Amino acid sequence: MFGIEHPVVLAPMGGVSGGTLAAAVSEGGGLGLIGAGRGDVQWLDRECGQARAATSKPWGIGFLTWAIGPQTIDAAVAQSPAAIMLSFGDPAPFADKVHAAGIVLMVQVTTLDEARRAFDVDAKVVVAQGSEAGGHGGGRATLPFVPAVVDIAGCTPVLAAGGIADGRGLAAALMLGAAGAMIGTRFEATDEALLDADVDLQLHQLA
Repeated sequence: MFGIEHPVVLAPMGGVSGGTLAAAVSEGGGLGLIGAGRGDVQWLDRECGQARAATSKPWGIGFLTWAIGPQTIDAAVAQSPAAIMLSFGDPAPFADKVHAAGIVLMVQVTTLDEARRAFDVDAKVVVAQGSEAGGHGGGRATLPFVPAVVDIAGCTPVLAAGGIADGRGLAAALMLGAAGAMIGTRFEATDEALLDADVDLQLHQLA
């Protein structure tokens, strides 16, 4: 779908996944997503500019669905990303606009009801996020949740998310039927992450 070399997608983490990190992941053969959170348009324009300057490969933008409006999606579409990801909320109000722009709609889900809703709005990629995902508790664990979503996904690719931080986790996700993995916290321990120097140093020491 994206022509990437490795089935790895950067989680669009707020305060971490800016344009530079997204570009680095894309340059490394994955798909980088900018964590645009609540949709600050000025911030988004700056970070998308950084991504475009650093890579010619596909990258995308992720939003908190409950925190944005139509104007935010308009601003994102104008940036011409390869994908727009919506998390934590009903994607229906924005799905048609993303589809009409020819941009891949990704929807992150934490329950089977949310997964069915994502398929109803014709999400092209569904991210099955287990309870191990950093900072987002509740719901089922990744190991049982991913195959449950895969079973109802038909031909729609599913990404596994939550607790995946290395090649073993990626291999496990693929064995569960996922098309790849969305990885977040592990990428915090990178020079490209939007973290201050002290936090970055602590993460490097833990990695």
